[in-house]
Parts: sequence; structure tokens; C-alpha cells
Amino acid sequence: MKMRKRTKKRVSKNKIRNGERVRLEELVQRQADELKIKSGQLRNGVEKQRWSDAQIQIDMEEIHKQREELLHVTRVGKLAEFVSSLAHEISQPLTAILSYAQAGQRMLAGREPKLQEILQDIINDDQRATAVIQRLRTLLRKSAPEMNPLDINAVINETVVLISTDAAVRNIILKSELENDLPFVRADRIQLQQVFLNLISNGFDALESTKGKREIVIRTKRLDANTIIVEVKDSGCGIPAHNIPKLFTHFFTSKPDGLGMGLSISRSIIKAFGGMLDVKNNPDRGATFYFIIPVDKKYA
Repeated sequence: MKMRKRTKKRVSKNKIRNGERVRLEELVQRQADELKIKSGQLRNGVEKQRWSDAQIQIDMEEIHKQREELLHVTRVGKLAEFVSSLAHEISQPLTAILSYAQAGQRMLAGREPKLQEILQDIINDDQRATAVIQRLRTLLRKSAPEMNPLDINAVINETVVLISTDAAVRNIILKSELENDLPFVRADRIQLQQVFLNLISNGFDALESTKGKREIVIRTKRLDANTIIVEVKDSGCGIPAHNIPKLFTHFFTSKPDGLGMGLSISRSIIKAFGGMLDVKNNPDRGATFYFIIPVDKKYA
């Protein structure tokens, strides 16, 4: 009987010890789980704080960038006002020069053919300069674009005439390879000329330090039934690959005296005409700016 009682007591004690051990293990496990949760929460808090600090830094940099862009816009606006005033002042002496040259022609009518030729050259250059000033003033004037059916080849030829003197001074050859009988496009003539002037001028800058062949080729052709493609190809230095994605953003420029506005404005103009402007480096040398523009549906 005593042995049975001792055995029962021993079994009872073992059950108690096993129960306590289980409860203790559960308590330890529960505390360990709570510790993991708190540790995870702490890590999340630290990560959130890091992200918050990083976001604050990004926001500060963005604010600084926007402030710089605002200052740049202000300078550009002041420059536009100055250029508009300057254009007005230049128009007056150009008018006087034209009057004197025409008066000289009348006075020498039928005499001095060589001098007559010189006076005619003065008149032609004066009228060309006046046309440039008028276009400049139109570009600076706040007005809605005049959308009309246009012969894109004719617009290119007009632009080439405007910029041909600059090309000759820089010793650059301007070539036009224009497909005949292209349908009209619908666009604003002045804005389209602005795009061509900008793309050709960029080509001039790319050829500034180029040796050997110095030429710009302007091409047009019908891409399909609904679109025309225009290319302005130069034989210059090309564009660094890391600059191409940023080339059409506002205020980006690789020129020390550039404003970084020309290409972004040109892309906006072409987009407003329903087209797309882009650039690619040539396989040999130089770069090609190109845009597609839809055909006027009335003339497709």
C-alpha cells in the first residue's frame, strides 16, 4: 500500500512539473513572439523615419530646383521684353537704309550698273533683315496660333533663305532633299518656321568645332498615307547618350550660353500640330532631329 501511495505521489509530482514546464515554455514562446513583433515594429519605425528623412531631402531638392527654374523663367521673360524692344529699335534704321538705297537707285536710274547692283543687294539684305525682325516680334507676341493648310517644303525653303547668310558665314553647306507633291499639313507658319530655325541652328552649333565635311541636310518624305516625316541631319559631333533622355526637358542645355528652351518649345509646337519630335545619333557621325506631322485631312 505504501509503495502504491509513493508511486501515485511521484506521478502526480511529475504531472505538475510537466505542466509547469509546458506553461513556462508557452510563456517564453509568447514573450519571444511579442519581442519579435516589437522588434519588427521598431524596424518599421526606423525604416519609416529613414524614408521620411529621404523624402524630406527629395522635397527640399525639388523646391530648390523649382526655385531655380522660376528664376530662369523670370530672366527669360525679361530677355523677351528686351528683345522685343530691341527689335522695334532696329526696325527704324532698317527702314531708313531701305529708303536711302531706293532713293539712290532712282537717282542713278539707267547709269552705273555696278552701283545699281550693290544698291539692290543692300535692299535685298535690308528686306530680309526686316522679315526676320517681324517674325521675331510675332514669336514674342502673345497670340493664338493661326492653323492653316501649309506646303511644308515651301516653309522649309523660306527658312533656308532666312538662315543661308549665317550658314555661309560659318562655312556650312545647307542641302535640301524635299520630296515633290507632298500634301499640305495643318499648322501655324510662324511656329513651324521657329521649329526649323531652332533645329538648323542646333546643327550649326554641333558643327562649330567639326573638321572635314560640314553640312546639314533637310529631308522631307511621305511616311504613309497620313503622315509626313521631316529630318534635319548634321555631320557634327553627335549627342552623348546620357544627354538624349534630357534633351527636350525645360532648361536643359549642354551649351555654356544656352537657355535650354528651344528644343522643349519645338517639341511642344510639333505636339500641338498632332506630331512628334525626336532625335537619334547617326551611324557614322552627327545627329538627326526628326519629326512626323499629320497630313491635313482635306488634302490627304
